[in-house]
Amino acid sequence: MNYIEFFEKEVPDWMRESNRMMQLVGFNTPAYWNWVVVSIDKVCEKYNNDILVKNQFHIIWDFLDEKAREVSGTTNGKTMD
Repeated sequence: MNYIEFFEKEVPDWMRESNRMMQLVGFNTPAYWNWVVVSIDKVCEKYNNDILVKNQFHIIWDFLDEKAREVSGTTNGKTMD
């Protein structure tokens, strides 16, 4: 497993593509989340579902989920005050 390649190339490339997809289909849309799921799965498979790769994408997923909740004004399904 080439972790240097993963962290120096794969993650930044994925983040750039994520930003492009946000511009193309909008953030927190079904199309965006579908792209997120499919693209994360492809990267994880590329790296044989390495635990560090999967954990990195869990961190990214949690970050995106938090941002989506801020945009929608909810936290864990409850309206934020």
